[in-house]
Amino acid sequence: MLVCLVVKVIDKHQEILTGYVREIDIQFVPSVGMKFRQGSSTWLWETKNGELAPEVKEVTYNIDDEIVYCLFEVNERLESSFWKEIKDVYSSHELRQFAR
Repeated sequence: MLVCLVVKVIDKHQEILTGYVREIDIQFVPSVGMKFRQGSSTWLWETKNGELAPEVKEVTYNIDDEIVYCLFEVNERLESSFWKEIKDVYSSHELRQFAR
C-alpha cells in the first residue's frame, strides 16, 4: 500500500513554518498514535537539537489518489535526508489532505 508521510513543522502559535513528505510502500495501514522509526544508520526524525519521536496525528485515505496520507506535527525543522521539503506549504497537495 502506498503511504505518504506528511510532516508539518509548526511554531508555538500553531503556524506552519515548513513541511516534509516521503512516499513509502508498506504492507499495513498506519493508525493514529503509531510511531515510525528507521534503522541506526539514518535518523528519521533528526533535528539540530537531537531526535524527535512524533506519533501519527491523523490518517486520511484519498480515494482519487489511492494513497493513505499520515500527518505528523513537530516543532523543529528536520535534518534527515530521508525527507523532501515541501516548497510551498500553502498550496501543498499533501498538506491539503488534512483539516486545517
